[in-house]
Formats: sequence, C-alpha cells, structure tokens
Amino acid sequence: TLPQKTRHWEQAMVAFKVSAAALALLLDVALLLPSSKLVGAFSPLTPSSFLPACPVIKANYCPQLALRKTSLGRVQMEISVGESVEDRLAKAGITIPPTPAPAANYVPYVITGNLVHVSGNIPIEDGAVKYTGKVPSEKSVEDAYNSARLCGLNVIAQVKAACNGDLNKVTRVVKLVGFVNSENDFTDQPKVINGASDVMIEVFGEAGKHARSALGVNTLPFGSTTEVEAIFEVEVESAFGPGFDSKGQPTALQPGMKVEAVDRSFKDIITVATVKEVKGNQVLIGFDGWGDQYDYWCSIDDGDFQPPGTCMRASARLSPPNAYVGYFDWASYLEETSSKAAPPPVFKSSTVFPSYKGDINFELWQRIEAQVIPMPPTPQQQERDENRNNK
Repeated sequence: TLPQKTRHWEQAMVAFKVSAAALALLLDVALLLPSSKLVGAFSPLTPSSFLPACPVIKANYCPQLALRKTSLGRVQMEISVGESVEDRLAKAGITIPPTPAPAANYVPYVITGNLVHVSGNIPIEDGAVKYTGKVPSEKSVEDAYNSARLCGLNVIAQVKAACNGDLNKVTRVVKLVGFVNSENDFTDQPKVINGASDVMIEVFGEAGKHARSALGVNTLPFGSTTEVEAIFEVEVESAFGPGFDSKGQPTALQPGMKVEAVDRSFKDIITVATVKEVKGNQVLIGFDGWGDQYDYWCSIDDGDFQPPGTCMRASARLSPPNAYVGYFDWASYLEETSSKAAPPPVFKSSTVFPSYKGDINFELWQRIEAQVIPMPPTPQQQERDENRNNK
C-alpha cells in the first residue's frame, strides 16, 4: 500500500544517510590513525534520534566522534549528535521573548545572502524598558550586565523571526556590537557586554562564539543602559529564505499551526488542535472549541500530536460532550479558519498517538509530502458510526 511504501522508502533513505555520515567520519579518522587501529563498531542509531531531525550536517549539529579502547584492545568508534538549540534552551531554563517592535523608521533585521543583520535592541521586557541610566552612577556593572543579557535575548528573538522560528538554522554568531550608557570615566564596557556574549554561547554553543566591539556612549534611546546589535550566519535551504524548505514549508513548529492531538482527559478522542506555545523543547497543545482546562504541555517529540491528515478520517470531536462533525475535511477547515497545517517535517516523534485507546487503524497513518489528504473511514469506523446513529 502507499503508506507502507512510503515508510519503507523513508527507512531506506535514513539508512543511506546514516551510512554516508558514518563513512565520511571514518575517512576523516583514517587520516589520523593507522589502519590497524580502525577495527571498530558503530553504536546503534535509531532514525528518530539522528538524521531525520538533522538531514544536513552543520555547525550546531555536527555528529561527535568518540574513540575508546575495548577490552580486546580494539578501538571502538561511536557517533552521537550534538545538542539542538531547543535542548540548550530547556537545559538552561531560557525563554526567548517576543520580538520587540521597531521604535522608529527601520526594520528589525535584514537578510542578505546567508547573513542576518539584526538592528540594535535595547533591554525591553513586557513592552517597557527594564534598565535605564548610566553606568556606574545610576546602574551597577552587574545591573548593566543583566541589561546587556536582555538585549542579547531580544536580538535572538529577532533572528528567530528571521529564520521563521527555527533557531537551528543559525550556523554562527558572526559579530556583536554593544553600547553602554557610560559616565566619562567608566572603562569596563567589555564586562557589561559579556552579558550578551554569554547568552549567545549558552543558546548556540560553539557556534555562539563571535567577534565583538564594546563601546561607551554618552546616551542611548529612552535612556537605556545598553544596546546590542548583531550579525548571524544562517543556513538557507531554498529561495524562500532561512527556516523554509524547498517547497516553502516551515522547518520548525510554530504557534498557531494546526495539528491532530489526543485529548488526554478522555484518551479515546483524536481531534483538531492548535499549537499555542513553543518553549524550548516543550509544546502547549490546545483544542479547537474546547476550554483551556483541556490544554496540556508535552515534549516536542511526543507522539500524541501529529500532522493534519495522519488519522482523522471520521467523527472528529470539536466540542464536548457529544458534538461531532462528519467525515473530516482538513483542507476545508484550514481554509475556513485561515490557518495553516503543521507540515510533517517539523514533527520529531517516533511513535504515533501512544496514549490513544480508540479504534484507529494505525497501518493507514502516513507522512507524505501532501500534508492534507482526506482519507475514507475504515469499515470498523463506518460500523461504529452506523451503530451510533441507530441509537
């Protein structure tokens, strides 16, 4: 069947990519070690933990090669994948703020080639300037450091917007320029701008290391204590820009996207849901027509939410307790609600609806390029619906 062929093709492609990556690393090591030492074995890799989430090897995702001597005196070679930006954000407890609006006649960023030039950002939090005043007479070096850190987070928010929500497209922080509202005799501007530099490395790892200038100035907009601008190198996969694939589909999960999800209060309902928030590797799922009490947070690789068209074929419940629609037409629903489907490439789960207790036949689920595919109900579902109508 088409779904089975699709899965077999995906598995074959994953195996090919893993083999190619392993061969490339083996050739690199062969230049460093005698051939007699290269008697090794690769540690097992599952498709969901390696190349599907990272089809192109780049700075933030370079596989890490580890060589260790076994009890037999052989060298064993192991491959592991570096942390994603979402992993680092979750580990550090960092939340990227909403993008601040420009304060004058300019744009927040400009994309030229594979570079994103981000305009100067001041320490805005919740729509207001959090840190104002000169250093050190009105603000301490520690406060100014925190001000620069907040500026850095606002800069990251802008490059995230430039990459259509996918910070993994950042391959290098090229340069920061930091301005400190300083008294004439203050000379510790580098300590202050470390606040922005440190957060870049926390978020982007080695790719966050950058060139930098730290300047003292007489004043800054709105009396701000600091201001930071930046240049980023990003991966551009298509003419649609960073964060889009060759077909113009987003490469990262974003708030507002529509998905199918299991309602965990009932566990026998798969229905229309919306991604409400994405924080690091955590996603807030809300159900269209349901109250907020049914919302839940889950990991970004959780199988309880899936692309539209995965399983919903009939009797999609949109509001409790017994309000159903007929055979669900995702294409019409997306058009009527002026919303967009979450495309299959943004999903990271290796399981499909593990919490569901209903009668969906999972042999029919599929993730092919045409995301919205009206699918007929199974005979079991038709029988169930007929029995329900007869009652």
